Amino acid sequence: MSSQTYLALALAFYAIGAVHVLMHALTRRQLLTSWPVVATLAGFVVHTAGLSQRWTEAGHFPAVGLHDGCSFLAWATVLAFLMVYVRTREEVLGLAIYPAVFLLALVGNLGPATASRPELMLRSPFLLVHIALASFGYAALFLGAAMSVLYLIQERELKSRAPRTFYYLVPSLERCDTISATSAIIGFTLLTLAIITGALWSHAAHGHYFIWDAKGVSAYVAWAIYVGLLVARYRTGWGGRRAALAGIAGFAAVVVTFVSISVGSTGR
Repeated sequence: MSSQTYLALALAFYAIGAVHVLMHALTRRQLLTSWPVVATLAGFVVHTAGLSQRWTEAGHFPAVGLHDGCSFLAWATVLAFLMVYVRTREEVLGLAIYPAVFLLALVGNLGPATASRPELMLRSPFLLVHIALASFGYAALFLGAAMSVLYLIQERELKSRAPRTFYYLVPSLERCDTISATSAIIGFTLLTLAIITGALWSHAAHGHYFIWDAKGVSAYVAWAIYVGLLVARYRTGWGGRRAALAGIAGFAAVVVTFVSISVGSTGR
C-alpha cells in the first residue's frame, strides 16, 4: 500500500476516538473504553507503517512540508498521549488529543506531498534530529497546554454554584497543574535541544546559526515564555491560573512556529 493509503486508514481509526470522546463527554460517561484505546493503538501502528513507507517514497525523513509535517506531528502526539495515559490513566486528555490528532492527520491526508528533496538532509544530519526533537517537543507542550485549559475549566466549574458536565470529567486542579508542569518541562527540554540542533544545521547549510524570520522568532519567543514560566514555577512557587495562562501563551507561539515551518517548507 502507498503511504497515503496508510494515512487514510490511520485517520479512520483516529476518527473513532474523536467521535467517542465528544459523545461521551456530553453524556458524562467514561471517556475511554477498551475499543477506542484499541482503535488508537491500531491507528498508531498503521500510521507508523505509513511513515515508514513515506520515508521510502520520499527518500528523506518524512517531516518536511505541510503533508509530512502534520502527519509526523500527529504520530508524535499520539505516542506522547499513549505514554502519558499509561502512566496517569487520565482519560480526560482524550478530549483534546483525539480531535487534534484527527485534524492534523486530516490536513496531512488532504495536503499535497512535497517532492523528494534529500539534499536538505544531506547538508547536515542535524536537520533530522532537529525535526524529531521539535515534533516531540510540540507534542509534549500540547499536552501541557491541554491540561492548562482543563485547569481553567475546572477552576471555573468550582467557582460556579452549579457545576456542569466538565466538573465530573476534569481531574483536580492540583492534578491538572502537576501534569501540565511535567509536560512543560519535558517539552521545554526537547524544544531547547531542537533550537540548538536547528542552529547547528542552519550553520552547516547556510553559514549562520540564527534565522530571524517568522518561524525563527516565534520559536525563540516560545522558548523565552517557557523559560519565564519554569523559572517562576520553581523559584517563586508560581502556579495555578497564572501558570496555566502562561503555558497556553507559550503553546500559541509554538503553533505559529509549526505553521510557519510547514507552510514555508511547502512553498519551497
